[in-house]
Amino acid sequence: MEKVNVIAVDLGASSGRVISGQFDGKQIKLKEQYRFSNHPVEINERLNWDYLKIFQEVKRGLALTMRDLGHLDSLSVDTWGVDYGLLTKEGEVLFAPHCYRDSRTAPYEAEFAERLPAKQLFRMTGNTPDRINTNLQVFADLQRAPFLKRTVDQLLMMPSLIEYFFSGIKQNEFTIASTTGLLDVRTKNWNTKVLNRLEIPAEWFADVVIGGADLGPIRQAISEEIKVSAEMRVISGVGHDTAAALMALPLNEAERKQTAFISCGTWSIVGLQNDQPIISEAAFEMGLTNEGCFDGSNRVLKNITGLWVIQELQKEWTYTGVEISFVKMQDEAAKAYSINSFIDLADVRFAEPGQMEEKIVAFLKENHQTLPKNRGQLIRVVLESLAFSYRQVIEKLEKLTGTSLQKVHMFGGGIQNQLLVQLTADFTQRKVVTGPVEASVLGNVVAQLKVLGKITDPVKLDVLANTVDVQDFNPTEIPGLEQKYAQFMRILAANNTEGK
Repeated sequence: MEKVNVIAVDLGASSGRVISGQFDGKQIKLKEQYRFSNHPVEINERLNWDYLKIFQEVKRGLALTMRDLGHLDSLSVDTWGVDYGLLTKEGEVLFAPHCYRDSRTAPYEAEFAERLPAKQLFRMTGNTPDRINTNLQVFADLQRAPFLKRTVDQLLMMPSLIEYFFSGIKQNEFTIASTTGLLDVRTKNWNTKVLNRLEIPAEWFADVVIGGADLGPIRQAISEEIKVSAEMRVISGVGHDTAAALMALPLNEAERKQTAFISCGTWSIVGLQNDQPIISEAAFEMGLTNEGCFDGSNRVLKNITGLWVIQELQKEWTYTGVEISFVKMQDEAAKAYSINSFIDLADVRFAEPGQMEEKIVAFLKENHQTLPKNRGQLIRVVLESLAFSYRQVIEKLEKLTGTSLQKVHMFGGGIQNQLLVQLTADFTQRKVVTGPVEASVLGNVVAQLKVLGKITDPVKLDVLANTVDVQDFNPTEIPGLEQKYAQFMRILAANNTEGK
């Protein structure tokens, strides 16, 4: 067959990439064509995404890719969850989209909870309440700026917003919409009862697309500006990066239901794919949440503050003049012996930027634990705490579903930290399979190929088997492992987050 060139625009919380996926009928070859920084910008104590820069950088990436490959068939965008842009009736962005780490939601959490108690919200939407969720963000926006009700015409989630810039079509893809806490857990459409309770206008919300959609050709003005084919399609594929990654795992249906997944990056997302949302009392008490998959099925999961802590440590050490790579940080931690001290990554202090080393030491002192004597031990405290956090969630999922999860599949940039991967195998006492690193990108490409009719489900598994390299990590015996885990769980209990 003639080679198909599709473009995955993969936006993360620190960088954006334009990556081509070339499909020859049997295998997909990925190539990073362009990378750019994508950090939130702080202005007047508010954190916003620079959407104008994102748009310009993606255009530049497309132009470079066109020169490299000669023709482009389609593009689609995947991003992190929960963030959005507000459009006027003229189709203009009203103000720069806020970053989920922005603190403007804090003053409105109590009133939000009065209108929609946590357990009730979980039953209605399948989402566990969180200060970063779209529902609280929009509620806070309306409290701060009531004029929005008169001014806003549409709310588009971040991947759908960027796709709108290129296509002119306003739709919200299901997987990204499922992170909002505003969908009906049963109908998979916008929940009018939730919207009414929060006094959020229902007419703001563009239609939800399940299974992807062809939004049409790229805007003519953009085609002419960057010299790409006018026939290039804009695809609403799989908008949420974790849902995209699951599309890239070379697992059959039976394997998917018996394998825990861990998306390992700035955030760690630990979960299990299943057919229907789980909104039981037990799921709520366990602090789990439900989000959507490309085909309309479900992923029940837990969001954990992940390698963000390591990233913050590197950043603040760099500020003091200490240049240290992530590879060197891993090496120092691998050489350090375990001091059996742990932090609770669910503690809100570790989700907020700044002074991370001080926060870790303060937490250890508060809980009367041994303090690290060097940088390697400090890093190891974080990685061991993260691996035990994975085990805690996996055991919750087993208890909730009655499924024995014998294998863990890890993907994302964090799997390059092989110490963390091996700790995960050791601390969970399960086989860990890693790969691909570029899972979200590959899943984005696969979704586009499905929408374009170039690939079908029976064929997809063979294509992934030909495309994806995986690596196995088997658990080793750790003396005193259960005592270590009991210590970790005592720390969580003392911090009152063991069930969250």
